[in-house]
Amino acid sequence: MIDVARAAGVSTATVSRVLSNAGTVKPDLAERVMEAVRRTHYVPDSTGRALRRQRSDVWAVIVSDIQNPYFSRLVASIEQIATANGLSIVLCNTGEDLDRERRFIANAISQRMCGVILTAASEADENVELLTRARIATVVVDRRVGSYEGDSVLLNNVLVGRLAANHLIERGHQRVLCLFGPSAASTTFDRYLGFQAAWTEAHRDRHGLQLVETNIHAGGARQATASALARAHPPTAIYAANAVLSMGVYRAVQESGRRMPEDVSLIGTDDADWTTMVSPQVTLISQPVEEMGTRAASILLERMEDPDGEPHHVVVSPSLIERETTGATIAP
Repeated sequence: MIDVARAAGVSTATVSRVLSNAGTVKPDLAERVMEAVRRTHYVPDSTGRALRRQRSDVWAVIVSDIQNPYFSRLVASIEQIATANGLSIVLCNTGEDLDRERRFIANAISQRMCGVILTAASEADENVELLTRARIATVVVDRRVGSYEGDSVLLNNVLVGRLAANHLIERGHQRVLCLFGPSAASTTFDRYLGFQAAWTEAHRDRHGLQLVETNIHAGGARQATASALARAHPPTAIYAANAVLSMGVYRAVQESGRRMPEDVSLIGTDDADWTTMVSPQVTLISQPVEEMGTRAASILLERMEDPDGEPHHVVVSPSLIERETTGATIAP
């Protein structure tokens, strides 16, 4: 900093005010300081600044499955807001493991990170309580967490299930395979409830609905789909409740030699890039993931400035995108 001050012909205090965006330096003087920063290739000492402020300029973004395209898009939208505000992010992937999630949260606390955006591995709230007690600004996104009443950005996941069910019901399907991820996640549970409720309200035979919980990997969905299609009375339609499961189902149907939608229909979840790069293109329930990430990041910025303000509870809605893997009505 001394070199920058000497190059700009100002005091080190002035350099510090400019670099911390204090707003008390005249614009022409601030530009002179920034030009000196560029000439001297000065890099601020973030560790020292963090010690003085008792917080670093880093967010922890903790997600449950980074292999899921949904979370990749979510993180990208969060990072865009963070970077625009002079912050960095540390990406943490729990793999749906509560112990790993707890370690990541402990690291965020010990490293004095200024904020956390969390997609929780389960509805258990013990881990989030650690952040609350440490008074670290936190936004829960995508999944509910127990009795947590702080900031959150969630999707109406019951509506996700309803939209998928109604689309298949309207096309006359009587035998449907539904594949869900781990039931500990509120997203899974709510989509299950929504699909089952719509099926019941349509007076469909409950024996025609097969609900299967699998792991978070495409291989699990692929195996479950292959098994169902090998039966004497296979499903005429399949609903996959997230992006990774959708990939596994698509592959399994192709490997079975069946045609979509002539032999079996598929409705997936999440508008990932691959769903329009294949033929037939995938009918799906889309989540406004970029909006969710942007709103979560914006709320976190606000919470950093106003720790005791009223919490935000944002719920966004999904939408049906009809493409080529669901077709004309199928006879019972």
